[in-house]
Amino acid sequence: MVFALHIVIAVALTFRLLYRKLAVSTTLGWIIILFAIPYIGIFFYFLFGDHRMGRKRLHQSAWVRNFYQKRYGIDDDGGAAEELDVSDAFRAMSESIAADSGFHVTHNNRVEMLEDAGEILDRLVADIDAATNTCYLEFYIVEPEGRVTAVMEALVRASKRGVDCNLLADHFGSKALFRSSWLQRLRQAGVDVEASLPVGLIKSLSQRTDLRNHRKLIAIDQQIGYVGSFNLVDPRFFKQNKAVGEWVDIMFRLEGHIVDSLGVVFNADYIFDTVGLDIDRKALRDLPTDHPRETAPGDVALQLLPSGPEIHDSLIHEWVVSAIFAARKRVSIITPYFIPDETLTLALKAAQKRGVAVDIIVPERIDSRMAQSASESVFSELLRANITIMRYQDGLLHTKCVLIDDKVSMVGTVNMDTRSFYLNLELTLIAYDRGLNRDMDALRERYLANCVPLTHEEWTARPRFRRLQENVLRLAAPLL
Repeated sequence: MVFALHIVIAVALTFRLLYRKLAVSTTLGWIIILFAIPYIGIFFYFLFGDHRMGRKRLHQSAWVRNFYQKRYGIDDDGGAAEELDVSDAFRAMSESIAADSGFHVTHNNRVEMLEDAGEILDRLVADIDAATNTCYLEFYIVEPEGRVTAVMEALVRASKRGVDCNLLADHFGSKALFRSSWLQRLRQAGVDVEASLPVGLIKSLSQRTDLRNHRKLIAIDQQIGYVGSFNLVDPRFFKQNKAVGEWVDIMFRLEGHIVDSLGVVFNADYIFDTVGLDIDRKALRDLPTDHPRETAPGDVALQLLPSGPEIHDSLIHEWVVSAIFAARKRVSIITPYFIPDETLTLALKAAQKRGVAVDIIVPERIDSRMAQSASESVFSELLRANITIMRYQDGLLHTKCVLIDDKVSMVGTVNMDTRSFYLNLELTLIAYDRGLNRDMDALRERYLANCVPLTHEEWTARPRFRRLQENVLRLAAPLL
């Protein structure tokens, strides 16, 4: 009887998988788990098998974003995509992003690239100290230790002088913050600290418990913004027990209309994590949105691309693959976690075959042995295709960017893996600018100075057991 009940449930979930039309490998993987591991397989499916944040949030997220896009006046591009100095393919891709997400290309922005953790934190403290109206911060990891305490102090000062300070931190990633004395101190000073995507047993009944808010964004007075890969941590202390060295990151400090797009993303995430799913127009209007902007600060064309399971399609996966197919000269990928699916792998190999220079920069060691082994399982295939793989030696290179030809750059929170493409709330900034692309290329050269190339001969010489381990762990990638 017990076994028959398991079969009935497994069959029902199999039909659900078939109706979802997932990748064939993912569907087959779950079917095998459901039938091969009685009840435990069913338990894991309910925890991790459904890419959902709740149907109600999925349906309401577009409405909430659209509301703030109208409030910030970015719901109409005014022909901005047509002014881009890029190929027709990238112009069409930018219009596709706008159609699906509501975030159009914005011109007249200023971008400053920051690559030193101390400078990032110092500039952030200075900007918070100069704030007069609002400070919005949203991070996956907030660890109030070392130089990060200066940011906490700045938030306390800002709140006490009347600035509306909101800190949205992922519940799982920012455990250190929620367990620290800083949580009470910030709240006592008037800083609104909220847990994003809280995890728990009861919540796992209605949504996946491994979904993460992986975004890193800051919007101050709707005049200054930050986007990049940098968590609110001090690399001198963060995960030093992992023996991977200090984390190496990048942040863009932004001025211009692109900051309005950051405000939209923050406000939408903040609403869902504070009000919940029963959102009315009054709740939406409670957040301040008035912000005069007198002059255009720069000339860089930027577009924001949020992604995650709250959006029906994987826009970021679609963009990365399309960008690689549209490349004519070069594709450079920098990422700490590189576990490409079949489509991304095919795009990279096809680009190399048509004469595009393709290179990938990854850290030599990362903080997850499972992720590293899964990543390394694809190295042989890429090396055989004459794709260059460089391994960074001076710490854990956590920067995530894609450079296409000489005009298009992508930077943000997205890793080249299934989790970033489908499960996490992510945030990507796309720049259509030759000058910024040159700056990013110079950063790439600085990274390459600390890299060692991986050769096909060297890689094929590794032990057979290691190859088996890599291939076994790679099987878990489509199921994450």
